[in-house]
Formats: sequence, C-alpha cells, structure tokens
Amino acid sequence: MRFRWTSTKSGLGKGDVRLNVSSSELWGHAVANITPSAMPTVTISLVAIHGGSFTWLAYALIGVLMTLVAVQVGVLARHFPSPGSLFFYLSKALHPISGMIAGFTMMAGYFGALAAAPLLGGLFVEQALRFFAPVSGMGWIVGIAVLYLLVAWRLALRGIEISARWGLWVEIFSILCIVLIAAVTLWHFGWHDPAQWNFRRLHTAPLAQALVLSLLAYGGFETAGNLAGETSAARTVIPRVMLFSVLMVGGFFVAMAYVEVLAFAHIHTPLGDSAAPLNAIAKAIGHPWLGIFSDLAMATAAFSATIATLNSISRILYSMAGHGVIPRFFHHRDLRHGTPARALRVLAIIVLISVTVVTLWKIPILSVVGTFGTFTGLSFLLIYGLANIATPWFLFRQRHARRWISLIIAGISLPLLIKVMAVSLWPLPAGGEGAATLLFIALVMVIFFWGLYWAAFRPERLRHILVAVDEP
Repeated sequence: MRFRWTSTKSGLGKGDVRLNVSSSELWGHAVANITPSAMPTVTISLVAIHGGSFTWLAYALIGVLMTLVAVQVGVLARHFPSPGSLFFYLSKALHPISGMIAGFTMMAGYFGALAAAPLLGGLFVEQALRFFAPVSGMGWIVGIAVLYLLVAWRLALRGIEISARWGLWVEIFSILCIVLIAAVTLWHFGWHDPAQWNFRRLHTAPLAQALVLSLLAYGGFETAGNLAGETSAARTVIPRVMLFSVLMVGGFFVAMAYVEVLAFAHIHTPLGDSAAPLNAIAKAIGHPWLGIFSDLAMATAAFSATIATLNSISRILYSMAGHGVIPRFFHHRDLRHGTPARALRVLAIIVLISVTVVTLWKIPILSVVGTFGTFTGLSFLLIYGLANIATPWFLFRQRHARRWISLIIAGISLPLLIKVMAVSLWPLPAGGEGAATLLFIALVMVIFFWGLYWAAFRPERLRHILVAVDEP
C-alpha cells in the first residue's frame, strides 16, 4: 500500500493536503516547539546553579552537540520525509519496533508540553495583569488556559499555514521582549564581565552537570519533520530548518546566559536561586516595569508552543494511523482545510480534561510543568539516541559517502546522551518527576514487548509500517 500527497491548482492534493507552508513558517513551527523564551525566563536558573560564571559555555557546548544531532536527524528527514517524523525515520532506517517506541514516546512527550503550555501561559498572563489590576487566583489562570487552548485549536484546525504563521510571529514577539530587557541591561551594566572569561576558575564536575541540564533546552527541532506533507521540497528544506533552528536558538541561549550572569553579578541573590531572573534584573536596573515584558514573553511563547504541539502530535497520530499502528480513525483530514481534524479534536478534549483535573485537585501549576517536563525531556533523550544509532546504520547499509562522518558524530554525541539519560533515571527523582520517570520506563517497556509480540505472531503488522510509504 502506498499513499502520496500531491498539489493541485486549488492548493489541495488528492490527500487534501495543502503544500503552502513556507520555510520561515516551518522554522517558526520548529522554534515554537523548542520554546527558546523559557530558557532566559525560567530554566536558566537550574543550569546556573552548577554552571556559575560559565553557564554560557554550557549552553555553547551543548549547542555544538545538538547541532551534530540535528545533522543526524536531518539525514533521516532527507531520505524518509514523513509527518510521522522519527516514527517513520527509525522504522525505515533501523527497525519498525524502534519506530513504534519513538512514535509513542514522542506523542507522550509532546503531549506533556501541550498539557503544560496553556496552564503556563495562564500563569504568566495573570502575572502580567497584576501590573495593572489586583488580579489573582486559580480561576483566572484556568480561564486563560482554556482560552489559549481553544484559540490554538481553532487556528490549527483552519490550516497549517495560518497556525504556523501565527506561531512564527508570536514567537518573534516573545524573543523581542526578552531582547529588549537584555539591551537595557547591557546599557545599564556594560557588556564586559571578566569573571566569565577567567577559565582558571573553571571546574569540570559542575560544568558537566550544567551540560546535562542545558541539553533539554534544545529539544523540539525535529518537529519540523511533522510538516513534510505540507511543504514543497521537504527533502531539502526540512533538514536545513532543523539545523538552522538549533544554531539560531543556540546563539540566543549563549547570549542570554552571558547577559543574565553579568547582571546577577550586581544582584545579591544568586542567579541559581532566582525563580524569575528577568524580573529580578528589571528591578536591579531600576525599571521594574520591564518585568512585564518577561511575563509577556513567556505568555506568548506558551501560546505558540500550544499551537506547535497541537500541529505536531496530530500529524504523528495521522501518520501512525496510516501505517496501521493505531486505529485508522485518526488517519483523516478535514476536506476543507486539509488538517488532521479528528486528531486535533481528540487532543483538545484530552487537554481540557487534564486542565479540569488540575483545577479540581488544586495541583500547583509549576508542579505540573515539572512533571510533564521530565517526561518530555526523557522522550527527547531517547529519540535523539535512537537517531544517532539509526543514521550511521542506514548510511553504512547504503554505502553512503558520508557514513564515516555520521559514525564519528554518533561517537561524540551518543555517549553524552546516554550519560544524560542515566543521570535523569537514577537516582529516581522524588514526587511528580519520579512518577513521570517510572511512567516513561513503563511506556517504553510496553511498546517494546508489543513490538516483539507483533514480530513473533503478527509480522505483517510490522511489514505494513515499512510498506505504507507516506512521502510527499
């Protein structure tokens, strides 16, 4: 069985798929999934605890590593373009069971981000509104979260072009808000900070821990592959977008790490102990009103992440249903807009249920973000590790000219990915993060043994994954 997408004069192909997504919109989709605004507004504190003055170096080194990973994933995207992304890449390049594991862990990991993003957006919108009115309470946060979800769902349902375009401009606005704070900070403190260049004070053990934590900031670039069916020249454009999105957010991370460490050298509270570092910097430079731009940056980034994850998960569901891994019900596109409407509706309902549960059980928002973030991070580590195994394996089978380069890249990146995975799994974290870790392990084991059962008793199911080729 083969099914193929084609373009017609009306913009729709036989599979009802629009092929109008531009390179910039594709880049916006990938960057929105990475959510670079979260790094300077929230997650840098975790890295700075260990990185100290050399936090920028941790982000730079991991940026190099993730660039290599993006090269490997880009090779697979060039040979096996599919909305299933690493589900299909690994099925073809390595084994269908590895593709199944990647597909389900990707969906679960992205869903963690999808469930957390509207709530996080509601939290930061509420904080921004406090500058103007005495607004507070879980009701405001949940109401804004539901509005986020419904608007994002509607945009995703109407078409990938409009939702990707919205995500792109919202993400640009988010980054510009942060750049504004950084520019005012450098104007106030200057740009020179000798401590960040005094490598005699560099200690490898804490830097190694900072490397582990900073790696997760880069996850999500591979989602560019989910739009393979809706962009022309997918074999060339998508690998470039994957690579350049990592390079661009990497430069942003390094620059913001340098600026924030420089600013906190003039603040009594250490960067690693700050829950809202950009707000603290705004107060330190005498312009506390700038803190609203930090809240707006994260609020808008959460909205673009909601759109992007809806688009990504729905297309993975669509692809896996087309390959017979999950019910055929999800292999359906809206006749008018060409979007995977059924998958989008199911996802929206599940997220609404999760928001209701958080509200009724009065679960702290940041606890939800931490729990889902743990699962998402482990998913990234697993699929990137499998990609580093699959790429040289495939290239050597094909006797490709670049097979040795791929093997060298895998030799550099795979050990660090394994190290990060080991540190993340043991010792087992406490609370919700520990529960998410156990759930991740259980999911991988269930899918693995499910694949072994198919291999032993239903081999035609695994062969169908390879035969049903959904290339654009």
